[in-house]
Amino acid sequence: MSVTDTVKVASIGIGWWSNVLADAVKQDDHIEIVTCYTRSDPKRKRFADKYGCGQESSYEDVLKRPDVDAVLLTTPNQVHAEQIIAAAEAGKHVFADKPMTLTTQEARRVVEACKQHGVILAVGHSRRRSAGVRKMKQLIDQGALGTPIAVEANLSFGMGLTLTKQQWRWNRKESPGGPLMSLGIHHIDNLHYLLGPIARVSSFFGRLATPSPIEDVTSTIFEFKSGVLGYLGCNFATPKVYMLNVQGTEANLYGGDEGNSLFIQKKPLDLNTSYVEPQHEAIPLTPVDIVLEEIREFARCVQTGQRPEVSGEEGLNAIAVVEAMVQSAQQKGSVEVNGLLG
Repeated sequence: MSVTDTVKVASIGIGWWSNVLADAVKQDDHIEIVTCYTRSDPKRKRFADKYGCGQESSYEDVLKRPDVDAVLLTTPNQVHAEQIIAAAEAGKHVFADKPMTLTTQEARRVVEACKQHGVILAVGHSRRRSAGVRKMKQLIDQGALGTPIAVEANLSFGMGLTLTKQQWRWNRKESPGGPLMSLGIHHIDNLHYLLGPIARVSSFFGRLATPSPIEDVTSTIFEFKSGVLGYLGCNFATPKVYMLNVQGTEANLYGGDEGNSLFIQKKPLDLNTSYVEPQHEAIPLTPVDIVLEEIREFARCVQTGQRPEVSGEEGLNAIAVVEAMVQSAQQKGSVEVNGLLG
């Protein structure tokens, strides 16, 4: 495909997030939604009318269309694996919302299928693209923190308090680890991006406040392959929390506001002086549209064959950490992530 060709995509699974992706597509001239599919006829028609695209009566019909280059999947997590593999077998590139799959076994099958059929697979871990996380990565790589030794993160939101049995998040099979598949997995990808692979986890889960049978609060200690230690908190029951802090021998970074604010605390010039209240200096950031950025990159990768920044391998790594966390909480002990990666 030429870089001047418009990438023609189908939107699969019509809901809130499909509209977010479609709005991003409308802002870029290199990608276009040509058709859509979801099981609900009224929802499908509303989406087609809103975005001026066609509609199909089945996913199979979408994959048969020769003018469809790729699919944007925002379907329930439990069907991601079969839908990605079907798309790959039909020669269609795939952008899949996170989580890529529900298990590492499924994730390995998905990655292999896309490699075998030569299609691009991108996963919607967009949070790493925020201005704050990008700046953190730059400062860490430049050595501004000295040697990173610890990280603490939390991404929580009380959506669990209003869950109903009709929603997929109510079900433990579709939402293993409770809030982890919806929220915590964002920071798991951020942590991989900033500090490299996570080697071992030790997790504690609880159910304290929400009506559903899933866990609603989690706390996990990480050990990275580099030796860095870390913590991730994630719950479904409190007012929104976003925290991403990295501590080093020369400076500490404090990230907040969904990745749109960042502060640095530098080591005092004289460590022998009496205690002085630490000074947090704001780092100027220019907010970015993280969804538009990932959609633009996906279109470019389809056109050029380049590997997406967040490909199937990154999706697999995130799922492996969540699965290790679930096992750790169940077994009441630490779990090695490599044992799940195969």
